[in-house]
Amino acid sequence: MSLLIPLVVVGTLISGAGNSLLTKFQDNQCVKHCSNPDPTKHLKFEQPALQTLQMFVGELAVYLIYHLVYKSLFSNRNGYTAVLESGEEVQDIHPGRNIGLFASLKFALPSTCDLCATTLMNLGLIYTPVSVYQMTRGSLVLFVAIMSVIFLKRHITKLEWVSLGLVTLGVAVVGYSGSQHSGKKTESTTIVVGEDSAALVVFGISLIVIAEICQAVQFVSEEHILKEYPLVPLQLVYFEGFYGVTILTFVMIVLTVILGITLPTKQFEKSPFNLPEALSQMGSSPAVLFSSILIMISIASFNYCGMTLTHQILATSRSTVDTCRTLIVWVLAMFMGWESFHFLQFIGFAILVFGTLCFNGVLEPEKWSYVPGVLKETPNERLIDTIDEQIDRM
Repeated sequence: MSLLIPLVVVGTLISGAGNSLLTKFQDNQCVKHCSNPDPTKHLKFEQPALQTLQMFVGELAVYLIYHLVYKSLFSNRNGYTAVLESGEEVQDIHPGRNIGLFASLKFALPSTCDLCATTLMNLGLIYTPVSVYQMTRGSLVLFVAIMSVIFLKRHITKLEWVSLGLVTLGVAVVGYSGSQHSGKKTESTTIVVGEDSAALVVFGISLIVIAEICQAVQFVSEEHILKEYPLVPLQLVYFEGFYGVTILTFVMIVLTVILGITLPTKQFEKSPFNLPEALSQMGSSPAVLFSSILIMISIASFNYCGMTLTHQILATSRSTVDTCRTLIVWVLAMFMGWESFHFLQFIGFAILVFGTLCFNGVLEPEKWSYVPGVLKETPNERLIDTIDEQIDRM
């Protein structure tokens, strides 16, 4: 068991960082007109809908991990049981067997939120540096906390509100730094220099923030489902993977038909919902195709490692691991020449990390003597079980 935890931590860091880096790698791949000496004429792989679909396939693959690895740990002669975090053993649930069709359809709500969030994040990643993308995702804790107060009637202490304020400030500084240093030419990609480039970065960050709002709705709905049904969180992942693949495939087919009829040919060719063109671009580029397979494997591995980590160590420690994951993405992006170091971005990241660690309980400001007494309250139970990204996707 002592060896298991370091291996799972390493697996979480590698697979978690790999999801963002591999997706950005796909965005940088040329799929058409690559022989043209003018780089501005190159057509990059900008297919956020297809990238969302590959994410859901990775979630659905968790079904194999659950049945081959996780579930066998709790098998007995009377069937399969799941051990909740409270230590209570409950009868396992199988899709379509222990719950009715109407009940199972409830899983479509978080899947739809996940679909919208992931598509918006993939689209935002096209216009933003991968480190800014990863850091901006730290705003999730803010939106989950607010929605937990509104819909789940949870209470947030004064110091937690201060922590959330620091998270917001950190994200704002990171976003400002990203917009100020846009338009730099690197070896991997060329971005238009000037105000248009800065506007695109701001647009991309805005999409990521909206995506985090959608993901916060997803987390709150998952909290409700996990209370109503005794599901192991890994089961919820592959349930959502199934509904995500089903819904998105249907939507992409319908939009392909509708847009193919209504849009001009040249405009339809550039549409992210042109399914034949998207699949053709993926199939024509070995780099894109191979990275897609790696992303699906990485997402499945990340969910398994993340859940194992949550059961083996404190949830607060998981927050530290997630912070290290963001740092790894930033360092590797600079190492590969996609980005350069900016001190303002570092300051924003430091503020973001400090606020997140205070909110998640890794740091305990209520015990610091120099914190004003008026801000100190008795700590409450965790706002939401998934606030530390127990059920993470990317």
